[in-house]
Amino acid sequence: MRRLEAALLAAAVCAGPALAQQPDTGDAHVRHHPEFLVGTEWLAANLESSDVVVLHVGRTDSAYRAGHIPGARFLPLSAVATTIRGVPNEFPPRGYLVATFRDLGVGDSTRIVIYGDDPGLFAARAWVALDLLGQSDRTSILDGGLARWTAERRPTATDIIMSSREPFTAHWQEARVVTAAWVRAHLGDTTVVFVDARPSDQYAGAEPGCPPGQTSCTEIPAERRGHLPGAKSLFWMGALVSREDPVLKPMHFLHEEIWKPTGADRPGVRTVVTYCRSGMQASHAYFVARYLGYPDVRLYDGSFIEWAMLQPAASYPVERAGQ
Repeated sequence: MRRLEAALLAAAVCAGPALAQQPDTGDAHVRHHPEFLVGTEWLAANLESSDVVVLHVGRTDSAYRAGHIPGARFLPLSAVATTIRGVPNEFPPRGYLVATFRDLGVGDSTRIVIYGDDPGLFAARAWVALDLLGQSDRTSILDGGLARWTAERRPTATDIIMSSREPFTAHWQEARVVTAAWVRAHLGDTTVVFVDARPSDQYAGAEPGCPPGQTSCTEIPAERRGHLPGAKSLFWMGALVSREDPVLKPMHFLHEEIWKPTGADRPGVRTVVTYCRSGMQASHAYFVARYLGYPDVRLYDGSFIEWAMLQPAASYPVERAGQ
């Protein structure tokens, strides 16, 4: 563990641009967590350490097999986002999550670094799963993911990493995921801020229907499109430099320019709840809120697909832009 402690102390120096942050100003009540993010330089320097486990998250293992960070172990997205009672992208039960990370050989003391083969949603989803299991203090997302790694011409591998089971102890954080009943009970609660991580057109109620012939899409009825009453719009990709270079913007900018306007820093606000269409985009917003240091961040995992389908509709109200 001495090597791990030394690596963490070096993270602020070696993690790359995302950790070279300027201090916040104003009346912020957050305590930032820069350790939740590591850069490619840090990972390259610590890749051979037995104290570091790297996880590659993908819908299938095709991208993983084509080329992954050396030593990375494959985590299927379905292990942290599955359909439950007709609602897509839900977290599996706690026991299933524990078994997933146990079988990956993560163990109880390693530093966990996550990336995906997309601009950031997959890694964020896995990070939230580990946060629910009480392991976020030793889990980081690789800033920029595989896109940044390969753009810097760092080495990749195609071998399949086989891992052995290691004991994995969970400290379940049940309150971090909220239900529709919880949301309904807290609409209008001035101590809670709801943040909608979807694109602004979906927030406004202009979401298009499912593409013709696509059977896996869950269509929200036209009369139920919009957002939770009082929710603030914050598209998750606004936190990234770009889709092509998906590193996070500087922490000061994320806090002052993106999150503070939601009212999350307003006096009296204690809880931030993120949601989206089905929980995936909300997972990224959740990660950023935790990274910034908001003390009580929660995820409405059923998100708007679940909310829009609940009956009676009058008990689960929807707002639209201009209403």
